[in-house]
Amino acid sequence: MHPASRIFSILVGAGALTAFAWFGSDPRLTGRLDDRTREAVSAVIDAARNEGLPTEPLIDKALEGASKRANGQIIVTVVKGLVGDLRKAREALGPSSTARDIAAGADALRAGVNIGELERLRMARSTVRVSTALDMVSFLVNKGVPADTIAPRVVSLVLASATEDQLLMLRQDIERDISGGVAAGTAASLRGMGLAQVLADRSTNSGGPGSGLPSVRGQSRVADPLANPQAVGPVQGNANVSGAGDGTRPAGPRGKPKPKQRP
Repeated sequence: MHPASRIFSILVGAGALTAFAWFGSDPRLTGRLDDRTREAVSAVIDAARNEGLPTEPLIDKALEGASKRANGQIIVTVVKGLVGDLRKAREALGPSSTARDIAAGADALRAGVNIGELERLRMARSTVRVSTALDMVSFLVNKGVPADTIAPRVVSLVLASATEDQLLMLRQDIERDISGGVAAGTAASLRGMGLAQVLADRSTNSGGPGSGLPSVRGQSRVADPLANPQAVGPVQGNANVSGAGDGTRPAGPRGKPKPKQRP
């Protein structure tokens, strides 16, 4: 063989090996998984990539298994299961869903969220990222909120045009209530109802672009059952709750009392 041809063959072979290493196995898996497990996981990842599914969650799941010293076969099985959930999430969320949306959808399904809630999010026409809403659901499920309580509530809020800031503050409020001893399901239901009422009031009053919404956190409203009742009056205007003057005692009549007339 001509020397130039031999050099060319070597370079082509080296390039092929490099390509195989790039597409066949993620460098992060090397040294973390045994050869047999790494090859099996890499094959699953390659197949998912060919389907157009996000692969980062699969790599993370394999590395998580390695950190927990899980059996190689278990790692492969779990990664394959995640591929199925990613596939279901993409189908439910629609072809326009992003990689982050699909990954968040898969996490939500694994947390016990009904796939019908993901399908409802296809109708969302707001500035809220689907991944933000679904990450919130999964987070609160891990905090003890039942999936069938929080998922429908959050999806309904997204469809009612709740903003990302409102959802993030809602999450903080629910988490704070749970830390304060309120039952997880109760906190989620009441806080969610409070924000839903705010959105409904805005829709009824046809608030313009300049009309700000009350924050779910830090202010009290009639729709916020867990808020400090002494703060409700200022939010509603000059009216006080149950006629209370300063929140600690009944309000007295205005002006001097008129003397009783003799018959």
